[in-house]
Amino acid sequence: MQMLQPHEVLCPSIITAAEILDRLACMALLDEASLEHKPGLVCPSSQGSHRDMDFSLFQCSVDALQGYFQAQCLNGYRDVNFEEIRQCGILAEQKMMAATQQINTHKGAIFNLGFASAAVGQCLADNSPLNAGSISQKIQSTWQNELLHHLERNPNSHGQRMRSQYGITGAIEEVASGFKTVMDVALPTYIDIYTRTANTQQAAIQTLFSLIAYVQDTNIVWRGGLSALYIVQDLAKQFLGRGGVLQHNWMQDVAKVEDYFVQHRLSPGGSADLLGVTLFMLKVEHEFCNHI
Repeated sequence: MQMLQPHEVLCPSIITAAEILDRLACMALLDEASLEHKPGLVCPSSQGSHRDMDFSLFQCSVDALQGYFQAQCLNGYRDVNFEEIRQCGILAEQKMMAATQQINTHKGAIFNLGFASAAVGQCLADNSPLNAGSISQKIQSTWQNELLHHLERNPNSHGQRMRSQYGITGAIEEVASGFKTVMDVALPTYIDIYTRTANTQQAAIQTLFSLIAYVQDTNIVWRGGLSALYIVQDLAKQFLGRGGVLQHNWMQDVAKVEDYFVQHRLSPGGSADLLGVTLFMLKVEHEFCNHI
């Protein structure tokens, strides 16, 4: 991970905040992986549509990422250049891939939560409120231009191939926007359902379905084409239209959607990544509510 230069000294409170931030990021990833009834996605009781992944692999992956989010938080606090943040992410990706025998479990999370963690570091540096709005604003004002216009894209990645073939934007554009989808769709949905139910599982499932209904998920398009994207978006909208998790029999309703995803080997990985960002934002706000 990124190391401090010999002449750099950070006050203990900043180091402690970065350590807490790292724990929150890992907890958010584990909470997302632990959530049951996610269509096509790995959870403790199912591999979903993934033949090469299971819950224990995700646990190993998160273990391998410990310390990465702290490093990116300190990078943001120190206001390092864009390339240093990128290289820190590359090192974390290599460590993750080594721990998972080259299976991509958290590449999206490394990218998404890496920049979110760096943004938290910037908030700590200028004593901004540690909330979703500040994190979003810091990402946009600091890295949007470099993300959209200077970040080297791998033309062979699934996301970039879908971008070239269908014009679908993906993770880079979402991060560059300061996680606009999380801010506009996911966080309001989670807060609304949790306020009504006081149930984190129901709030998270409703949020995931709201994301599936809204996001042009390149993971879905890669596996099933545009037609699959339109079908699963419609399935999610229908579920939400019936009340979603506020239905008495919502688990049975979700099970039908789960069956469709598995039968067609579809996985809403992009939506799952954004659910992880949502859970991270909520944890940061709760943990640091008395900051400043």
